[in-house]
Amino acid sequence: MGNEDIEYIALLRGVNVGGRTVRMEVLRGLFRELGLADVRSYIQSGNVFFACPPGGRARLAAHIEGHLARRLGYEVPVILRTVPELARVIARDPFRDVVVTRDMRLCVVFAAEPLGRCWTKPFQAESRRA
Repeated sequence: MGNEDIEYIALLRGVNVGGRTVRMEVLRGLFRELGLADVRSYIQSGNVFFACPPGGRARLAAHIEGHLARRLGYEVPVILRTVPELARVIARDPFRDVVVTRDMRLCVVFAAEPLGRCWTKPFQAESRRA
């Protein structure tokens, strides 16, 4: 990783779920084909770490999406976040005031675009359990 490079985490939607299985070594290879540096993956999550020079994040995400679609044969939405951005989310401790019960699942959601004013925080989904 060069001194000027930014370390990104590519959050890939729909990889290794619903029958769309990609071995991590194959996924890492697809990112390397784009000339990205220091490519590594996190378990079977489909999340990929890499480094590249600064540039337009939206353009880079679109470039990765296009490459993955061509090589895998299906669309893979990509959300890019930097390591410091994720560190800030963790430091904020977004669930610090939540009393967690056995029936709860907590998650942080990353959206590619702002969600708009219709979303309130925290968002609570209805349970689908019978």
